[in-house]
Amino acid sequence: MQKIPGYEDDPLVDGAYLVAEPLFWATHLLQCTNGVEEPLCAGFGVSAADLLRFFERVSDERRWPVLSVPLSAGHLLHVVYRNLPGEHGYDYLLHHPAWTATVPLATVEGCFRGPGLCWPELLAVAQTAAAAGSSLRLDPHTVLLLLPIMSDADLPPDAEGVLAAMLTACGATGETGMLARVLLGKQGCWGPQRWTRTPGGRISETRYAFRKPGAMSQDMLAQVSSLLGAGGDA
Repeated sequence: MQKIPGYEDDPLVDGAYLVAEPLFWATHLLQCTNGVEEPLCAGFGVSAADLLRFFERVSDERRWPVLSVPLSAGHLLHVVYRNLPGEHGYDYLLHHPAWTATVPLATVEGCFRGPGLCWPELLAVAQTAAAAGSSLRLDPHTVLLLLPIMSDADLPPDAEGVLAAMLTACGATGETGMLARVLLGKQGCWGPQRWTRTPGGRISETRYAFRKPGAMSQDMLAQVSSLLGAGGDA
């Protein structure tokens, strides 16, 4: 698979094979509930033991799955399962093959950094990733993959319905409306946060965010905002 700067000596593997497995999504979304299993078990119709077994599978120190979302002009948004011994975490990174370094959006672990994007940006990226000819306006895999780094205190009224449809498309068979409500209420490590639109792009006032004021150059902030979708409006 493609080399990612900073991970040259790590056992990265293409994680595309995981997306067709509902248990993967139930396990991945533990990042949104801070490890609380019950709503995910109910929504996906699985047991806590199922989640634990799958988590152990994707947390193998010898294999670090990477899932990538294509953006414009050859850019990619990588999700790296960083399976270091005793330091498991998830890195969300922007990259282009011509770059010598990645641009971090968020990190989900004990010492978390984020959030990485707001709800309109999540939809914009998922809209770009939607397969041509699909009956869905949004790519459900992209929505669920990036949901753990989404935070937004200003969700639109239809957010729960949109997310419930994405959960169903990814194999959830239980009460998806209730699960969507839980996921959008908790919003991972940081909870609902507000974003501010500036001439250079959206910024978060959250102290742990990579996109907070002064953390990125104006040029990089503008590029990140552009890659996440025309000002973030979908």
